[in-house]
Amino acid sequence: MARQLIGRRTRGMLWGYFFIFPSLLMFLIFSLYPMVDSIVLSFQRLRLTGREWVGLQNYERLLDETAFFTILTNTFLYALLIVPFGVLLSLTMSVLIYRLPTAAQTFFKSAFYLPVVTSGLVLSMVWLYLYDPAFGLFNYLLGLIGVEPVLWLADPTFSLLSIVLMYHASHWGGSIILLTASMGGIPKELYEAAAIEGASILRQVVSITIPLLKPALTYVSILGTIASLQIFTEIFVMTRGGPNYATTNLVFSIYEYGFIRFDFGRASAVAVILLVITVGLAVIQFRLLRTNVEY
Repeated sequence: MARQLIGRRTRGMLWGYFFIFPSLLMFLIFSLYPMVDSIVLSFQRLRLTGREWVGLQNYERLLDETAFFTILTNTFLYALLIVPFGVLLSLTMSVLIYRLPTAAQTFFKSAFYLPVVTSGLVLSMVWLYLYDPAFGLFNYLLGLIGVEPVLWLADPTFSLLSIVLMYHASHWGGSIILLTASMGGIPKELYEAAAIEGASILRQVVSITIPLLKPALTYVSILGTIASLQIFTEIFVMTRGGPNYATTNLVFSIYEYGFIRFDFGRASAVAVILLVITVGLAVIQFRLLRTNVEY
């Protein structure tokens, strides 16, 4: 009897491995292998005759470029301007939506999520028109109050902020849906008891909603950080990294090194630096924000 039970479990495990093997194979071929190969290539120089081992030269050449530190600063600026404000925006909208009737909740969640499933290229083209210095909506509104037109994408002062604004307006729909759904798991008795004690809505959000949503907020923060470090389409369509590297981040510099300069060694070195930054920030956030929630 015991042998039969073990045999059934073994067959069940084999069938399980059989079904996950295609996905595992795809992961190894299209994710793990390219990542490992990029790490190796960051220590090499790619020539027509093959690869040449150059050690840390690709990293040294990056550090010798003054523009690289601007690019690195921009990368952190994107994360700093996007993640905290984006999480706060998502939480605020989730709290407001959760208090609406079911039909209204469905409408607003769909409206916020629609830009998420829309092509980034299409969104960038729409915002490119909104930022147009001559015919754009934003400069038209400024003109109504007597303000001179602003070169939103051509002025280094406004270009990065313009991309950040576009990101906030179109990329947080998934987080809003997640947080709204997570709020549905919080017992209503907690809010009722707080209301009886005279707690305001703001106090209820601070003392009940935020602590009990901490796992979901951690998830949103980590994913938001990863996404903010990997902005590409918006930069490519709207500014091409300009003006004067004002909007270039590490991801766009990978494209520039690899597909404009054809320096795949330095492109791989930038990719490795981005990988280290992404993993490092994700680990730090997880350790700072992780918690066990009990209702």
